[in-house]
Amino acid sequence: MIPDIFSLTPGVDFYQPPCGKKIRIRDRVKKALLAVRARVGMRSSPINPTTHLLTSYIIASVQRSGTHLLCSLLRSTGVAGRPDEHFLSKPRETWEGRWASPSRMAYVEAVLRQNTSPNGVFGTVVMWSYFERMLRMLQEIPAYKNLKGADLLAEVLQQPRYIWLRRRNRVEQAVSWAIACQTRVWSQKTGEKPQPRVVPKFDFKVIDEWLNRIETHEAGWANYFRENHIDPLVLVYEDVVACNRGTAEHVLEFLGLPATAAAGVVPSTFQKQANQISQQWTAAYFEQKGEPRSFRFNDRDC
Repeated sequence: MIPDIFSLTPGVDFYQPPCGKKIRIRDRVKKALLAVRARVGMRSSPINPTTHLLTSYIIASVQRSGTHLLCSLLRSTGVAGRPDEHFLSKPRETWEGRWASPSRMAYVEAVLRQNTSPNGVFGTVVMWSYFERMLRMLQEIPAYKNLKGADLLAEVLQQPRYIWLRRRNRVEQAVSWAIACQTRVWSQKTGEKPQPRVVPKFDFKVIDEWLNRIETHEAGWANYFRENHIDPLVLVYEDVVACNRGTAEHVLEFLGLPATAAAGVVPSTFQKQANQISQQWTAAYFEQKGEPRSFRFNDRDC
């Protein structure tokens, strides 16, 4: 049985949104600390003195965990920046090359300038699959050559908070990843009917490989948080889907922002992509695996 890596991360702040579900928040001292931080005032980003950051955050995740959904909700509040995968890059690719920026410094400056909301909030999404590459590319900027890991991000983004977005059912996550890789349809908005590249075909070994990769990437985030003494806010995809506004409220509270801004949350236009095919693939996977349906992280004791 694949181990429950959630238990490897002591002290995380687990949250279930207030939609008829029981709330368990481990660390209630956090609000007081955030209030103190807010009183410190705005600070200029060292990479771009004209961009003032009051609050920054990183949504740490693994593919097919609902980052499109969460980002659309936070953007709609108008006070949480414009989170997206700003630092995505493929192997042997640079940001400045991909986006035709004059330099890497200029690209990072543009990301901060264009995606920080007027109240000084910046958010970004990072997947474990390219996290190390992102750090390496930032470290190649001369001003940060002597910094590594969490210290590097703390300097570039001014002590970012971390939101760990996860998916409770990892087999469904692996199935979703396998289907998206075949069809090349990574997200879908209401009213859209993207044409898949091919008709997806079930392959047990491929899904099993994606599941193993998900476990590895989740363990990577768990180790990063533990080694750097980071206490992230943990959100679960299935709960975000069930309660959009409640999730947005709690994220804003976590960031020290007015939760009342969540009143303006616009229901996401991103559709849940699970369908009859994914349900059939999930059932077929478990049948061939010959094990109980237990590929989930255990949130009951958090």
